[in-house]
Amino acid sequence: MKPACWGLAAARAQAQRLLAQQDRRRTARQLVATLITNNPEQRVHAADVARRITERDIDFLAPHAAEIASILADTAIAESRTRWHLGLVAARSARTSQQIRLAAEILWQLAEDKSNVVRCSAVEGLGLLARRDRSLRSSVEPFLHQALLTGTPAMRVRARNAICWLQSSGAKKLR
Repeated sequence: MKPACWGLAAARAQAQRLLAQQDRRRTARQLVATLITNNPEQRVHAADVARRITERDIDFLAPHAAEIASILADTAIAESRTRWHLGLVAARSARTSQQIRLAAEILWQLAEDKSNVVRCSAVEGLGLLARRDRSLRSSVEPFLHQALLTGTPAMRVRARNAICWLQSSGAKKLR
């Protein structure tokens, strides 16, 4: 029997199952452990599920933010889909100044990646981090504007969204 195909629906369904678990700490630890397995297919699926989880609950993996950033930094360049998903997970999970700086440092490296999806993840992730940490804005905003001008269509969408987030969060803080 042929195994079911992996895709967005499968990732979302698995994320929903994990979010519904009673012992969320144990579930989060197991998911992070799967991110470092020797099986690249399991790693990309785990990264995809982690991404879908953080779309719904950004705090779920926050206790593991530094570990996720380290895993991302150590993920092979050839594993672009895993790096794509983990870039967003690292940005969404970072809470402390140290975690945010670590995630930003890694995302700046991803911004130079040969893979468009990885660069898109960096654009979106840096926008999310700059929204949380105003000290990043002076370097991230020009980068976002440059991506808006010269990036691929997918990158331009993410840059536009990130610029809107930064403008809306800045306006709220000024009121």
